[in-house]
Amino acid sequence: MTVFDKSGPVTTGWSPPKDTKLRRRLLYARYLLKRALLIRGSSDLSTLGNVSTGCSWTFCTKGLTRDSIVYSGGVGNDISFEHALVREFGCDVKLFDPSTTALATMSRFENKIPQFSFFTVGLTGRSRKLRLAPPLDAQEGSWYSSEAAGAVEVPCIDLGTLLKQNHDQQIDLLKLDIEGAEYGVLDDILRDRIPVRQILVEFHDGILPGIRLRDSLRVIFRLIARGYRLVAEVGNNHTFIYRS
Repeated sequence: MTVFDKSGPVTTGWSPPKDTKLRRRLLYARYLLKRALLIRGSSDLSTLGNVSTGCSWTFCTKGLTRDSIVYSGGVGNDISFEHALVREFGCDVKLFDPSTTALATMSRFENKIPQFSFFTVGLTGRSRKLRLAPPLDAQEGSWYSSEAAGAVEVPCIDLGTLLKQNHDQQIDLLKLDIEGAEYGVLDDILRDRIPVRQILVEFHDGILPGIRLRDSLRVIFRLIARGYRLVAEVGNNHTFIYRS
């Protein structure tokens, strides 16, 4: 399927149902809306991670140092972005993912580096148990929240509690690739005014069942209203920076 990012059409691996002429119009409307919201011109943007596996992220490098607090929600089977952050800035990265895919990934020799701290919990808007269903794409490996057959119960924790447990005062960069749970986490950040300077998030409307385009737009408008700027958008990946 072809969707639109700030540079034009992008081909993705997901295709909408055949009878969704209205959805295609909505996707194009979203593209136009985001182009209106997108703030361009920053010379501090960089892209790191494996582009071929879809695990690259665009972010703002300004202010990132070896002392920056970096949280990464969602490990999956590729953490090339997190490795690149360590190489470029020398910072530590805390990674969160309770899935069996993440356990296998973090058990690899190359991922056992001192800059990584791995937590077998998921990120949610409120600490609770969550049921995860097996990946829709076995090769891609991402488990997602669902009551479908084969779902397993996993522990999840909210961001505010994690900050207290880790004795962190703020988060300089937060990556959220957590298969639909991003909406609750972002609502939590806005509701409790959790200090996060930069947010990299993949929205899952059109990717996972039950998640609608309006769910993503609602959160985008709330983030902008609360002081975040949308500075990059590639497919469903978005980068927000707090204005201060």
